[in-house]
Amino acid sequence: MLEALVTILLFILFAGFLLRHFGKYLLRFFLRRMAKRFGADADVFEQRYKSSNAPQQEHPATTEPIIPDNVGEYVDYEEIPSTKQ
Repeated sequence: MLEALVTILLFILFAGFLLRHFGKYLLRFFLRRMAKRFGADADVFEQRYKSSNAPQQEHPATTEPIIPDNVGEYVDYEEIPSTKQ
């Protein structure tokens, strides 16, 4: 019983190691295989994968503030005594 448990545990650890390190290659293999089966171009996946890993271009930061400077600031005021009695 203990030998079976150890064998199953080792198999799970070995399968996890293989999937962690070779999972992306297995996924590419299966995607190409399915693309060929359905008659699609298998290179589309390769191009899409390369374009998603390309560094994204950063947009320059806008210098104009989104919220005007006078919005949300505290306004100091004085109470004017009323002349009514």
